[in-house]
Amino acid sequence: MKLITVIVLSIDILSLIDASPSVQEGIVLDQCLAPYGGYTFETDQRLQRYKQWSPTYEEFPCFTNCYLNHTLNIYNETQGFDKENVIKRFGRSVYDACQEKLTLGNNSCEIAYNGFHCLINHEDDPFILIDNIANITREAKHVMKECLHKFNTDDWQYLSSYTRFPVQEPIPCYTRCFVSKMQLYNYRLKNWNIAAMQRLLGVPAEHANIENCLALSKRRNNFMCAWIYKEMTCFSLAK
Repeated sequence: MKLITVIVLSIDILSLIDASPSVQEGIVLDQCLAPYGGYTFETDQRLQRYKQWSPTYEEFPCFTNCYLNHTLNIYNETQGFDKENVIKRFGRSVYDACQEKLTLGNNSCEIAYNGFHCLINHEDDPFILIDNIANITREAKHVMKECLHKFNTDDWQYLSSYTRFPVQEPIPCYTRCFVSKMQLYNYRLKNWNIAAMQRLLGVPAEHANIENCLALSKRRNNFMCAWIYKEMTCFSLAK
């Protein structure tokens, strides 16, 4: 498993998967961690906290520079970060947020750490996640951000969970908020505005079979937030 994946995943997820690196990955890690005793259980545990490291202090100095030079194609020691590949890997919004950090430092080790640490910490920023959603309009993104501000900041970390379409809504009533603001559902007539949904959110897909989604209206409970989320999820997954 690539280090970048290990860093980005939460500890809870890591406990459910095999986080052991491949043979080649292990060689690179051992080489880059050689000044600190090599790739051991202790150094692995510290690497899993990489995102929590200080933004100005690399716990294993020059490790990031070494690792990026041997693995990812977003950076090399001579030319620094590759703009095109950074945008391809992290998205334009993350690149823009970290652009200054990608050249910040007195040497290649500092530049590599400052830039990469910024990139992976912004990758899960909820507002950047919204900016990077494909096929939705600027208006929809604005409304989604506006709705997010209505919820406790402690809940923002769960926004990325929506991409897995869990049964229970990660941030209860968040979907109802943007559905209402974008007028995607007519509460008086009790029906969905499919045309507006497709224009603003790009779902359901063109020619998708949504009969099962529309039929869900017959099984609604009294908790409006729950059935709005369930039906919107159905429209999003319809093919």
